[in-house]
Amino acid sequence: MLRTLDDVINKLKSAKRVLVIGHIKPDGDDISSVATMVLILRKIGKTAEGCIEDEIPWFYKNIPGVSEIKRVEQLRDYDYDTSVTVDASEISRIGTSVELLNGKKPDITLDHHKTNVGFGEIDFYDSNYAAAAVIVYEIAKKLGIKYDPSLAEINLLGIATDTGFFKYSNADSKVFRYASELIESGANIQHISSAVLEHRTINEFKLFSEMVNTLKVEENGKLAWAYVSAEMLKRHNCTDEDVKGFIGEVRSIYGVEVAILFVEWPERQVNISFRSKNYVDVSEIAIAFGGGGHVRASGCSQKDVGLEEMIKKVIVKSREVLKQYEAIPPSISL
Repeated sequence: MLRTLDDVINKLKSAKRVLVIGHIKPDGDDISSVATMVLILRKIGKTAEGCIEDEIPWFYKNIPGVSEIKRVEQLRDYDYDTSVTVDASEISRIGTSVELLNGKKPDITLDHHKTNVGFGEIDFYDSNYAAAAVIVYEIAKKLGIKYDPSLAEINLLGIATDTGFFKYSNADSKVFRYASELIESGANIQHISSAVLEHRTINEFKLFSEMVNTLKVEENGKLAWAYVSAEMLKRHNCTDEDVKGFIGEVRSIYGVEVAILFVEWPERQVNISFRSKNYVDVSEIAIAFGGGGHVRASGCSQKDVGLEEMIKKVIVKSREVLKQYEAIPPSISL
C-alpha cells in the first residue's frame, strides 16, 4: 500500500532486526541504497544486514560500505522482524532473495521507478526522486543521522551514478543540494567517478569495437541499436557485466532519440537496455516485453529466445513507439 516517508520511518523505528534487499544485476544506486540503509539502521541501534543475489561488480568493492552486502546463502539463517526492498519495482527484481521473505510481502519497499507495482505492506515509490539513494538520504536526515566520510561516500555513489554523474535530466536542484551536503560530510566524488568510470580492460575495448560493428541507425537517425552475442562475450573473455556503459555510447550518437542494446547472456537469454534523450518514454517499450524502469532509462529480459528473433520484435515495437511520439505536435509539453 502506498504510504508516506513518515510511515516508513515509524516502521523502521519500531524494528529491531532488519533485512535490506536489493535487485538482481546490481547497479550503483542499488548497491548504494542497500549498504547505506544497513549502515544508517546500525547507527540508530538496529541489527541490520543487506542482501543482493548477484555478485557485485569488482570495481565497486573499494567504495566504503559495499563489503557489508551479503549473498543469499549467507543470510538463510538470519532472523529478522522487518524486511525492506530498495530500488526494485516488482518482487521478481530481487531474484532468489525472495526466498528470504518466506512467502511474505516485504514490510517496506522503497523505489523511484515509474513502473513500480506496489508489492509491500508499506510502499514508498515516487519517480520524482532521481535515485533510490536520494530516498534513503531523506530517511537518514529525518532520523537525524550524523554522516561520517564513509557513509557519505556510499550514499553519494547512488545519487551520482543514477544521474549519470549529474548530467541526466533527473539531476534536479535536490540532487545537487544533497550531493553538496554529502561532499561536505567527507564523500570523495573523484574516488567514486574513478571507480565507476575508469575501469575498462583491454578485452572490454575489443568487445566494444565489435559491438560498434553491429550498430544500426534508422528512422532518419532517431533510432540506434546494437547487440552483443554470447559468442562475442566468450571470445573476448567477458561477461554481461563488462558491457555496462555501452548503451550510453549508443545514445551519445548525434541525433539519436532512442538507443537500444541487446545483450545475449547466457545463451538464449536476451537482456535489453533502452535509453532516450529528450521526449520518448522508453519504459513503454520495456513494459511491452515484461520489463520496466524510467522514462529515459529502462530494460527487460527474455529467456529461451534467440537473439535475432528478439531484435526483430523489439525493433518493430520501438519504431511504433518512436513514430507515436514523432506525431505529437511540438507545442505539447512532454
